[in-house]
Amino acid sequence: MSFVDFALIAQIFALVNPLSSFPILMSAYENKMNVKKIAISAVFVALTIAVIIVFVGPALFKFFGITVDSFRIAGGLILLLLGIETVRSKEKHEDGKITKTDSIISIMATPLLTGPAVISFITIKAYEVGKITTLLNLLITFGIIALIFIIFAFFVRKINAKAVNLTSKVLGLFLTAVAIEMIASGIEGIIHASG
Repeated sequence: MSFVDFALIAQIFALVNPLSSFPILMSAYENKMNVKKIAISAVFVALTIAVIIVFVGPALFKFFGITVDSFRIAGGLILLLLGIETVRSKEKHEDGKITKTDSIISIMATPLLTGPAVISFITIKAYEVGKITTLLNLLITFGIIALIFIIFAFFVRKINAKAVNLTSKVLGLFLTAVAIEMIASGIEGIIHASG
């Protein structure tokens, strides 16, 4: 059995949507800050949060007395809202008010990279496919994201903001589809459990 699941990697990537962090990195660049350091630090913090959730998340089901199907629906709704917001959002321009490196790293790490939607999805996947598989695919996904951020840091002067915005919207569309699948799966599970 292969622990590497390309579909899961694609889903996590679309959910994390690193392109949504590009406007903040552009703002940091305009403020003459170290874009590469900010990006890598944010990825590291976000990954740390995600790894903790892989191991703690499933145990929360028992602690709060909720079923995985209920959590699928709740997480799916959060994903759906995030996906719709991503697709509908207009191109954002940061005004440069945030000038502290630690503040930018914190904002990027959570909620941008590892927010409620990511936490919900990771918790469910850790329950469904196991912690090791989820962890491995998380590491691969965040490795790809770190690479994208490093490339961005080198070519930040030539980045087309409109192209980034358009690509982010496409990822938001796929995210919406993942959300609908989660909600449908949760509803189906509850119907079967009560039937």
